[in-house]
Amino acid sequence: MLKLDLFDLERRGTLRVEGRIEADDEGLPFVNEKPFNVILNATWAGSGELVVVGSVVGAVSQDCRRCLDRVKHRVDVDITLLFAPPDLLEDDDTETHRLEMGVREIDLEPYVREEVILAIPAFAECRDDCRGLCAGCGENLNESECKCSPGGIDPRWDALRALENK
Repeated sequence: MLKLDLFDLERRGTLRVEGRIEADDEGLPFVNEKPFNVILNATWAGSGELVVVGSVVGAVSQDCRRCLDRVKHRVDVDITLLFAPPDLLEDDDTETHRLEMGVREIDLEPYVREEVILAIPAFAECRDDCRGLCAGCGENLNESECKCSPGGIDPRWDALRALENK
């Protein structure tokens, strides 16, 4: 858990929070390979706002969008979170999080998790020249040639094929 004790922060002026988070990858297009390492530094801004800056490092794996092979890649995200009391929030401010008065601590994990999820690409490719899967038989074209017979193509495409062969 990434808990930030606001009273401790008030006494010290700045506070370092370190921890690990497991990605709750259910329903997401990636799988967390190992827990993400999180290092955050929190400070009070002069206007009563709380600024949390840090980084998250980890690894995820996703399916290649073309051939469906597993692709592993490193995640290295710089994070800046801003918290402010309700009276300082603007109506259209979507970047600043609400800091309720009288709260003793903040659980930073959901905010960090959201930043990590947004930083991971929605689609991954195993390599730039990935040939993908055959639409007819499903063969991985990176590993072998397609076993489909050309005769299995819909005859309505013959006119277009004739133009291609000219």
